[in-house]
Amino acid sequence: MLKDYRDWLESELKLLGNASHHAYSFGQANMAKRALERLDAELARTLYVPLDRAESRRVLTALEALGQQATSLPPELETLREALKAALVEAGESSDL
Repeated sequence: MLKDYRDWLESELKLLGNASHHAYSFGQANMAKRALERLDAELARTLYVPLDRAESRRVLTALEALGQQATSLPPELETLREALKAALVEAGESSDL
């Protein structure tokens, strides 16, 4: 999905570059270029793992259960648990189990 978005931005940049004699097109091309730069920076430092909502909830439930059994999770799994909670909240779902 992000690759498709990046490809679309790049095609828009090329399209707008062809009409650069218009001030509006020049501004739009600059915005598309900045968007590409920001997306590339985000993709360079972030790993996206495609999990659907149901699977995300199952993984979060398993991490919560593991944390209760062991009284604490390793820091890496705690980070994953918090990231899943934040993603579910951002998606408009409650992360309460």
